[in-house]
Amino acid sequence: MTGERWIFLDLDGTVLDVSARYHRVHQDIVERHGGWPFPHSVYWEAKRNLVPETEILIRCGLSPETAREADAQRRQEIEGSEVLQLDEPWPYMADVLDELEDLGRLAIVTLREHRDRLDRQVTSLMLPLYFKHVIAGPGDGTRQAKAALLRRSGISWGPGSVLAGDTEVDVASGRALGLRTVAVGCGLRTPELLAPWSPDALLDDLRQLARWLDPSG
Repeated sequence: MTGERWIFLDLDGTVLDVSARYHRVHQDIVERHGGWPFPHSVYWEAKRNLVPETEILIRCGLSPETAREADAQRRQEIEGSEVLQLDEPWPYMADVLDELEDLGRLAIVTLREHRDRLDRQVTSLMLPLYFKHVIAGPGDGTRQAKAALLRRSGISWGPGSVLAGDTEVDVASGRALGLRTVAVGCGLRTPELLAPWSPDALLDDLRQLARWLDPSG
């Protein structure tokens, strides 16, 4: 409906803690190729600091050629049905979404290759209790791809609508659409990497979003 405020939330890293899934795929791939996988904390720190996956794989003992092959396998396996079960909403998410429901209409927006797997995951996590719209589709991970998803959604958002996410892609795509932009530092990027993209707000996580949207609340 035209004129309503919409709150668009990125899924991976913003609503869901995906670190266990990413690390499991990393571990499986490296061991399959005879390397030594990073511990969870070391891998996730490298990932959040934008160390290329091929560089991570080389540091784990794979040759450059094998690392490129392994990274291609990782991309294919990162949305596997079994590893998707490792994703969990951040512990505070139910309370956050209860607050945000009073401030606008909620929608998930995410780049995922397999819509059927996404729908099963979203349903199993009971997210439809809060999100009436799940805007998803394949993409190359660019701001153009994410912005295109929202343009094709058929939603007409009103003033004050916002896109919150955990990467520079979320900030850039939201800005391209004229949305307010919020970056959270709990997911796939560190706050230090998000700050240069100048989001309208840089928050620790979504617990601070309702107060930012409604300072008088």
